[in-house]
This record gives sequence, C-alpha cells and structure tokens, in this order.
Amino acid sequence: MKYVVFVLIVAALLVGGCKNDPIVPLNPPAPVVAKAIYVLNEGNFGQVEARLSVYDVTRDTVYRDVFEGANHGQHLGSTGDDMKLLNGKAYILMSGSENLDVISLTNHTLLQSANLPGNAPHDLLLDSARNRAYVTRLYKSSLYVLNLSTLAVLDSIAVGSNPQGMVMNGNDLLVCNSGYGSDSTVSVIDATTNMLKTTVRVGQGPTSLAVASNGKIWIACTGNAFGTPATNGSIFILKSDTYAVEDSIVFTENLWGSIAMGSDGSAYVIGVSPGSFFGGPMHKINTSTKTVTMSYISGNYYSMGIDGASGDIYLADAKNFSADGIVNIFSKDGTAKKTFAAQKGPGVIAFKY
Repeated sequence: MKYVVFVLIVAALLVGGCKNDPIVPLNPPAPVVAKAIYVLNEGNFGQVEARLSVYDVTRDTVYRDVFEGANHGQHLGSTGDDMKLLNGKAYILMSGSENLDVISLTNHTLLQSANLPGNAPHDLLLDSARNRAYVTRLYKSSLYVLNLSTLAVLDSIAVGSNPQGMVMNGNDLLVCNSGYGSDSTVSVIDATTNMLKTTVRVGQGPTSLAVASNGKIWIACTGNAFGTPATNGSIFILKSDTYAVEDSIVFTENLWGSIAMGSDGSAYVIGVSPGSFFGGPMHKINTSTKTVTMSYISGNYYSMGIDGASGDIYLADAKNFSADGIVNIFSKDGTAKKTFAAQKGPGVIAFKY
C-alpha cells in the first residue's frame, strides 16, 4: 500500500472488506502496443489480485488482465507495489506474494521470476549502468541488491526502518526510511561499494524522492497522524552534492507520500482528503519559488504519473477499493482530458513510448 501513515488502518479495512468476486473470463492476449500507459493494480490486500492493465493510446483501447491473457491464466501475485519499464521489459514487484516478475513489453509473456520470501519487497529501482536492481525489504530495515540480468541476490544493505522510495544521484543511492511515519531519515549508499555514506534527517515519514531539473533532491514526507504530537506532511529539499538540507515546505495536512517532477519545472504531491485512507487531491509546487498551489487538481487520488514528453498528469482513483479504479488524464494546466478504466487498486502508472 502506498500511504504509510495509515497503512495499518488500511490493511484492517481491506482485509475486513475482502469478498469472493465472481470469476471473470480472461481476455485474449493484447495486441502489440507501441504507445501505451501501463497500470499496475494492487488488488485487495492479501488477495491474489494484482493485475496489469494497458491503455493503448493509438487505438484508444484498454486491455485488462494483460498478464493472465498472455500466460495461460497465470496470475502476477498478491499486492502489486511497484513497476519499472526498461529495455523492452516490465519489472513488476509484488509485496504480498513476495515475487519479482519480468515480462516482455511486446507480448507480455513472463520472461523471468524471482521469489523473495520473508522480505515484503516494496519498492524497486533499476540501475542499468551497473546492471543492478535494488529492492527495499519493508520489514527488514534493509534492501537487496540484485543482478539485473539474472535476478540473483548479490548483497543486502542495512538502512532505516520500513524503507520505501529510492533514487539514484550519480553513484549514490538514496533510500527513504519511512518508519510508517516514525522514522525521519534518508540513507545515502555508495552504489560502487554498497556501503552507507551518510544519513540525512528530514521530516517524519519520508516515502518518495524525485530529482528536480537543477539536480536538487525533493523528498516527500507523509508526517505522522498518530504520533505524539501528531505531525503534518512536508517536503525537504537536499543539495545534490553534500545532501545538506537546503529548504523545507511544511503542509497543514498529511501527504500521501508520492512525489513526481513535471516537465514545466513543477513538483507534484498527493495530499490526504479528510476521512479518507485512499489518497486526496494533487498539490503543485513551483520548484524555483517554492510556491504551493493547494488542490491544483481536486479529487481523491491514490497514485500518479507524469508524462515526461507532453507534461500530461495521470491520476488514479482507487474508488476506496470497493470497485475497479479509473485513471484520469489532465493537461499540465490542470484541464481534464480523458478518463480510462483500470482495475482494482491502480497503484503504479508507467509509460511506454
């Protein structure tokens, strides 16, 4: 699940609300898609419901159960938490069933799979320059280093509690130690030696990072709604060379935890709607002036993606996991453009162009 502050409540709600859905006949294999939006749908917590859906931009068509259709009904697994596209492949990580699957972006057949039992793998970073993949171990205060070609585990690196989002900065790997809102550190790892270089203290619940066009590192922190005292969400901005905290922005609410950079020099984060455990509106921040536009796009959004070419904003509404979700597309000026259907719990959006 994406929002660490309310993760325990979310889990309780989802487990309590699970039901036996009717079996839906599998779709036939999707055709070759040249320009597509891939959506990894988490499914209900603890259920084998992770699904991959694809929006074919050229045909203006959504294909559901893409993995099942291409692999004779085989399922991805439970709780799809992260997905990255690289060199014609999709790397898809499931924290519930604790597996990493690699599929072809041409015909969506399974190419490789690795099982990581006892690790609740949560976030994934691919480093093609070093032929490495990094996987955070959510309850082990550490991350795995994998061989990107074979998926074999090469090393384990100790970090802070409940590690989630990661980003590369040159030879350095930065890891958010969320602590479900109780930790407030970012670990900086030398990727050439797998050794800890330094630990940076930021706001409570650091969950996601993004690199701005000027090289500075922006970190979204959820805050801790259940702390004593409770704390609100924040963004911390680090210098790219020393990792010293240059600035911070404190919100009057908690944040959902994700952050993304737009092509127009803006940063985007998702807030938390009152009484909701499934996201909130999108806020926009000018990375030069640090000016915040609250509820730049109103709604209750669970995940987001930014099209680096057009600047279009993709926001997924999980519909409280009570039904299949949807993805709304907005232009970078906030104008609604289109909505397409997803599946249950659309949590990760990726672009194939």
